[in-house]
Amino acid sequence: MKKGLLLCSVMLLTLLISACGTKSQTVDVDQLTDELLTQVDFEDELTELGEDMIPALYGVEGAVEQRVYMSSGATAEEVAVFLFATEDEAQAGQEALEQRLESRKADFANYMPDEASRLDNAVLERSGCCVALCVSAGDEARQIIEKNLG
Repeated sequence: MKKGLLLCSVMLLTLLISACGTKSQTVDVDQLTDELLTQVDFEDELTELGEDMIPALYGVEGAVEQRVYMSSGATAEEVAVFLFATEDEAQAGQEALEQRLESRKADFANYMPDEASRLDNAVLERSGCCVALCVSAGDEARQIIEKNLG
């Protein structure tokens, strides 16, 4: 009985460890964020958010790793990369980011319509346990995110 319970526990642990798949475990949050910040042409200066501000502004909680950069408010530009422990958490994170984009579109629609269209073209991708968002004018972000997330 004890051996069976031990075997079941080991199998469950193995499943949990491999839940995110090989690809998402190799995503380097720092590398992806740095590539976006250095290779994408942003009009505004982006500033890194502190860990305590991210849940309030993005509605994303429970990330194992995260880096988020926002503009000064003159544009809708931003970069956000999250790594979660499970794909279910990543799915919830992606949904929170989708809600954020919709909220930001409403905010900018009357205030700065050009920025609202930039939000329409935002890149939001999830692969396994990693979720990446980039709001910018060009197409470089999509290429960088797809390269890193596979």
